[in-house]
Amino acid sequence: MQQTAADSTTPTLGERIASAGPSLTPTERRLARLVLDDPTTIAFGTVADLAREADTSGPSVVRFATKLDFDGYGDLQDHVRASLTEQLRRPTDRLRLEADPGSSENHARSTDPAADLVDQVSRALNSLDHDTLLDVATSIARAPGTVWVVCAETSATPGTLLTGNLRLLRPGVRRLDGAPPAMASQVTEARPGDVAIVIDFPRYESAIVAAATELAAADVTLIAITDGPLSPLASLAESWLGVDVDAVGPFDSVLPVVAVVELLIAEIARLLRNQATDRLDRIERLWTDGRVFDQTTNSRTAS
Repeated sequence: MQQTAADSTTPTLGERIASAGPSLTPTERRLARLVLDDPTTIAFGTVADLAREADTSGPSVVRFATKLDFDGYGDLQDHVRASLTEQLRRPTDRLRLEADPGSSENHARSTDPAADLVDQVSRALNSLDHDTLLDVATSIARAPGTVWVVCAETSATPGTLLTGNLRLLRPGVRRLDGAPPAMASQVTEARPGDVAIVIDFPRYESAIVAAATELAAADVTLIAITDGPLSPLASLAESWLGVDVDAVGPFDSVLPVVAVVELLIAEIARLLRNQATDRLDRIERLWTDGRVFDQTTNSRTAS
């Protein structure tokens, strides 16, 4: 997220860019990509520095800031400086920051991680576009081919949850994982009619972006769960679900992503209710025959 823990009501830079998206010129989109990819360019640079990096003019930079509802370049720069600590800080940097109680940046950090988690999940669910969620769920439920789940290591938890539940609801679900050579060989098996759900956030893993690029080139319907419209995955995908992630301690939390994935699974289950019920009944019989679960516990529960 772009906002600091002290002011969670302020729109993030990503949210401002998303809102202004349809009205951004190609030059302004280039500026948007630059400031999101490397906020230090604007946090510590002048108008002329940013204009040079984006191969544009100073007035274009100022117009870009105004279009994002800032009172000029200085206001935009203050916003980025205030949020830079939380947006792209590495885990080691966060640990060092916490070890320095005198740091002015440390005073802006929240001291209630539990409340931060609740706030993150609430914001993720409140900002979710439910029409897009339904469209994504329908694409996955009705896919005539294989459904691929592709996720970075840092997104393994929501990726595993999505894969496991989809396998219970419908056939033809595969997890695309492993080292890059193994992923490359699996990608060659994707065909038109397949659907791929790709999950990744900054800092994006190059192997995940490469796999998504190849899947899109193979005419696979690509769906992204990522941070915003300027994510490299969003630009490849036919549709995407945006989720902001913040740090809790030294690491970015995946809990908001898990919450969105839970909603997606629930919608897919609703769409597949009839066939999923039959499939789950058959799976349950196999589990019972194979004594997958503790029979003593099941007996006590039944009585």
